[in-house]
Order: sequence, then structure tokens, then C-alpha cells
Amino acid sequence: MKRQIENDLIKWKKNPHKKPLIIKGSRQVGKTFCIREFAKAQYHDFIEINFERNLKMVDLFNKTREPNELLEYLKITYMDSVFDENTLLFLDEVQACPSALTTLKFMSESFPCDIICSGSLLGIAIASTSSFPVGYVETWTLYPMSFLEFLDAYGLPDDIMKKINQSLDNLKKIPEIIHEKMNELFTTYMMTGGMPEVVSTYIETKSYRECLTIQRRIVNDYISDMAKYAHASDKIKAKECFLSIPIQLAKENKKFQYGVVKKGYNARYYDSSLQWLQDNGMIIKVNRLSHISTPLASAVELPIFKVYMADVGLFISQLEDGEIQKIISGDLGIFKGALYENMAAQIFQRKHKKCYYFEPSQTTEIDFIIEYEGEITPIDIKAGLNTASKSFKNFVEKYKPIHAFRFSQKNIGIAKEGNIVYLPLYLLEILLEHEVPISFDLPINNEKS
Repeated sequence: MKRQIENDLIKWKKNPHKKPLIIKGSRQVGKTFCIREFAKAQYHDFIEINFERNLKMVDLFNKTREPNELLEYLKITYMDSVFDENTLLFLDEVQACPSALTTLKFMSESFPCDIICSGSLLGIAIASTSSFPVGYVETWTLYPMSFLEFLDAYGLPDDIMKKINQSLDNLKKIPEIIHEKMNELFTTYMMTGGMPEVVSTYIETKSYRECLTIQRRIVNDYISDMAKYAHASDKIKAKECFLSIPIQLAKENKKFQYGVVKKGYNARYYDSSLQWLQDNGMIIKVNRLSHISTPLASAVELPIFKVYMADVGLFISQLEDGEIQKIISGDLGIFKGALYENMAAQIFQRKHKKCYYFEPSQTTEIDFIIEYEGEITPIDIKAGLNTASKSFKNFVEKYKPIHAFRFSQKNIGIAKEGNIVYLPLYLLEILLEHEVPISFDLPINNEKS
């Protein structure tokens, strides 16, 4: 299955000034697989060191930070490899060897080969490494497969995508037969989520039961990681916070409440555990805005936020089988808003788009506020065909944003009054792909001094 990061890796390889690359991401998002496939296609030699399995290498990096000594040892160990620009050194599960992270500074200056590091719990490892090589490495994050990557794996014909893109560009309705199929595929993607093994299993077997088994195994792996890697005081608390997310999002007010995790407890008790989950890519945190102003970050209410799962498929897998069957049949029940909001939050995160929500009053809410093409932009998310929203209409009338998007299962349309654009939910990621970047043209002083 093709991933966007493959193209990014090729660009990185071609950069004559490239630095060692660190790829973060939660467990099972496909980091190791993508790096191996990239190495097979782009390098003559490939050396992979897994620090969770190769304790001798952990010991080596703990003993010395001298790059020449490390290089000599590696040459002796991997005698069939030529350490040059056609060789990729892959340090996997690097969180198990913090010394290797520190050593990257020296390796970047003297190693003749390309270097990529990866790990599932690098957020905490990087934060706890006192001498992290800031400025000497490049850091990326790999997220679960996007809807566009899912469509590519599913085999959606290019001409269909072309018609969809043309419809979006011209704000014209998508042919109804295509629109209905895309809604079906988006719902399927919601159920499978973006974990590559799950997506691959569904495409091969079309069995959601098999997908669910894999999803629940991944969730159990996450919980095992909490017990293994979280600080002693956070082990149980991180698990409690994580398992409370479906309950939090089932509430009419989806705001994360520590008292829902455990009655009578507060932020002081759970805050560090929630931060651990966020640092390690297991959750997405969306803060509330106190008011609308630029920059949006200046209006953030830090203590008030919602928490979504990093993968909506894993979210659904935590529900009871009966509840899952209702969702498959189209009855989203108490999770009607939460599931599609979770998908939107994932898309925003993957596109590095900071998102917030806004509550003008106790009875009104704007699902997401983002910056789109340099402008404050409200986003309304509806699970079905009913797009009525008085609070969204009032927001548009009061603040008069340049852009305002309402997403649902309806086809493309424009409001008769105001500038609200109606789009199907499956177009959110494509809309962000079409965003026109801001042009930064600095004035050039041609006068001679």
C-alpha cells in the first residue's frame, strides 16, 4: 500500500544537506514497513538495528559516543555492507536506547551513510533526553493511513478522483452515483480506521470481524506500552484516561472531564498521564477558544478541551459488539457526532492544521475553528443529511468569515444566504489538499549601501 511518506523520503534522500531523520508515530502506523520499502527501492545496502532486540548494540551506544568507534564496530559487524551514500542505517525502536538519540549529533557530522531512526514512544524519549541533538536532526511524524491513502489501497480509479477534484474546484455537485459510493467508502474507512494491517486485512478479506480482532489487539498493545514505558505514577492513570475516551465522547458535552475517569479526581492527579498519551501519539487534544481573535492560539482555554482517539477505528473497537453492529447499520446513537468529529480531528492533525472548538454559550457550539488560507474559518460537522445549525448560522452572521464549511453526507452546495459552503465529509482531506498556501514575499532592498 502506497503512503505519502514514501514521496517525502525520496525528497529527503535527494537533499544534499539532509540530516539524520527521526520518524515518530504511534505503534502499528507503518513506520518500519515504510522505511524498509524505501530502503529496498532507493539504496544498495540497508542495515537495520532494532534496539529492543539487539541488546549488544544498546550496550555499544551506551559505552561510546565517538562516531569513529561506532562506525568501525558497525563495519566489522556488517562486513558485507559498504558504508557510503548508497547505504541506509536504520535505528529502530530507538526509544529503547536514548544514548543513540544523543549520538546522532556526532553521527550526522561524520557518518558517510544516510541515517533514519524510528520508534513508537519517541515523544517521551526525546523529552527526557537531556542532550537531544537539536539542529542536527530532522523529525517527522507518521500518522495512521489517511482516507486518500485508503482510497488508493482500495483501488479507486484515477478518473473518479479527477471528477471529484474538478467538482470541488468548481463547487459543482458530484455525480450522484459517485457521491453515494464515496459516502459508503468513507463509512468503511471510519470502521477500519487507518492502521495499515487493518486496512490491508479488510481489502483482502472484506471481513470486519477480522479487522476488529486486529484493532483490539493493537489497543491491548497500547495498554501494555503504558504499563511498560510510562512513569511509575502514570502507568495506571494513563490507562484509565485512555479507556475513558469513548465515555467522554458519548456525553452531550464532549469536554474531557477528569471526574468521568474517576469520580472525585481532578487535573492535578491525571494531567501528566494525559500528556503522556498525547506525547506518544495515542490521542488528539482539541482546546476550546474563549473568544474569536487572531492569532487563535491567544484565545485558547488551556484547562478546557476535548480528547479524541488518534485512530477512529481503534475508538470504535473499544465499544461493545452490539453498539458496533448498530453503527454499521447506520444507527450511530450517542456517538453520532463524536465519530465524525474524531475523523475530522485526525485529518486536521495529519495536515498539521491546528484546530480548536468554540462555545459562544452553554447551548451553542462550533465544532472546529481552523485557519484556512490565512483566515479564521468555522467548520461544522454533521453525521447525516440534516445540516440545520442555528449556532453555525449565527456565527457566520456575526463574524462574517471569508470561508465557512459545513460537512455532512450531502452533496456539494452553497447556502442561498451567506457564504456557507456545503461539502460531503469525504471531501475534508481533499479540501485541505487544495488549500492555497500564503505567499510570503519579502521586500528586497536593491539600494547599494
